[in-house]
Amino acid sequence: MGSYLSLVIPAYNEADRIGPGLRRLMEEISPETTEIVVVDDGSSDGTADVARTVLDSWPAHSVVSLPKNCGKGAAVRVGVARARGDIIGYVDADMGTDPKGLKLLVDALDRSHVAVGSRAHEQSIVKRETHRRIMNRVFGMSVASMTRLPYMDTQCSFKAFHGPIAKLLWHGARVDRFAFDVEVLDLAVRFGLRMEEVPVTWVDVAGSKVRPVHDGLQMFGDVARSRLIRKAVPPVQGIFMPNVPIGSAPTIVRPVVRNVDLVIAWEHGTAVLLPGVPPTLARRITTRMMSQLEVYHPELLSVEYRSLFAPFSGVSIRPRELAV
Repeated sequence: MGSYLSLVIPAYNEADRIGPGLRRLMEEISPETTEIVVVDDGSSDGTADVARTVLDSWPAHSVVSLPKNCGKGAAVRVGVARARGDIIGYVDADMGTDPKGLKLLVDALDRSHVAVGSRAHEQSIVKRETHRRIMNRVFGMSVASMTRLPYMDTQCSFKAFHGPIAKLLWHGARVDRFAFDVEVLDLAVRFGLRMEEVPVTWVDVAGSKVRPVHDGLQMFGDVARSRLIRKAVPPVQGIFMPNVPIGSAPTIVRPVVRNVDLVIAWEHGTAVLLPGVPPTLARRITTRMMSQLEVYHPELLSVEYRSLFAPFSGVSIRPRELAV
């Protein structure tokens, strides 16, 4: 795992499980190359305090406390926005999925944009309760019929993305609770991104907050609603560089934008997408960039700020080329 990795850990009333989970995780990752972001989703049992105590000596960490319970999807969205890694992943607080598998997950990103841990993979080792097995199978079949996803296990909280990809997908995600995985993976399919399933070792840890009937019904409803709200997603702010080839764009942008996000071929040039960046900041970035071009790239005649990149509305825009 040579790239800098950010791991987002959503947690709701996990005071009893997050301590052992974090310690287990910390045994498998490097403090020099890994950031840990815990998002306490409005817990009432001191989850955040336990996390802060355990992570006190970890060089790169943060514990974010939401004022109220917003849902697992909302918590992961907050964590992704905070994360700074070249690669961003998320795992459960109880480490039900063995963190030894993180290397395999991250290595898959050498070939793909998105790595999906799957308990349904033929090489996975799974020990689970019967009700969870039935719930996942039924939900997987329903998801396959409602979306373009070919996966039987979308709900395993063991996924990783190139950092800019994660920020783009969560910019467009709107489901706050358990079905957020389906929405994010469906967005990735609509973008034409490469995804790879990887095997996991998973055990059903006692104390899960999942309620099979109630949460199962809510997940079905969330998946159905996510198919109807695509046009409500705000456009991505961006910088358009006409007549600039995609290979040249990152070197032009990096002096101005510290972490270059997505660069895609767009119309007769290149667009730099800035997911999660508000319009006012995007305009300031564009202004700074234009002043840099006057000095270093006078041959480039124009750079435009645009708030017109709306790849989440209606039919997806599949980039001809993608640089991350």
